[in-house]
Amino acid sequence: MASSSTSTGRAEKARRKVVLLRRHSCKEQYEGPRRYCHHNLLAPRWTSWSEGNPGRRFYGCPNYYQDGGCGYFAWHDGGFGARANEVIKELLNDIENLYKENNHLRRGDACAKWYEELVALEREVMKMKSDFLVKESELKNVQCKFKLALATLLLTWVLLLLMYL
Repeated sequence: MASSSTSTGRAEKARRKVVLLRRHSCKEQYEGPRRYCHHNLLAPRWTSWSEGNPGRRFYGCPNYYQDGGCGYFAWHDGGFGARANEVIKELLNDIENLYKENNHLRRGDACAKWYEELVALEREVMKMKSDFLVKESELKNVQCKFKLALATLLLTWVLLLLMYL
């Protein structure tokens, strides 16, 4: 269940990126006669990304996203034809596939960076272990010298005590 929601989330992200390319482009400054909606507002020219009319331009009410506007709609140009629609759909699919491939490669780059960091951390741990072993060996040497010095001091005291008695 979790894996299906994760894969769905990835697919949605890829679609969102394609939607950014397919976003409604609005131009209020356009050539030719101005078009006005039923509200007597300048009708911007939009680009359709519907299944049947991808890339086709049209005029619509500027208040479309606010309760549907007044319903004004007019095509800017004639239809593209079946082959043009097919080519546009293929290009959009190619763009979506490129986004997916790019995401896959980026994840690969991220994994490579994480691997490099892991290798660097492993090297640092090995160096710390080596330093620890050196310090442990030095500590044993110092402890041995301390015991020898303590024994020498004790023996000296015993000899001095025997000499005075």
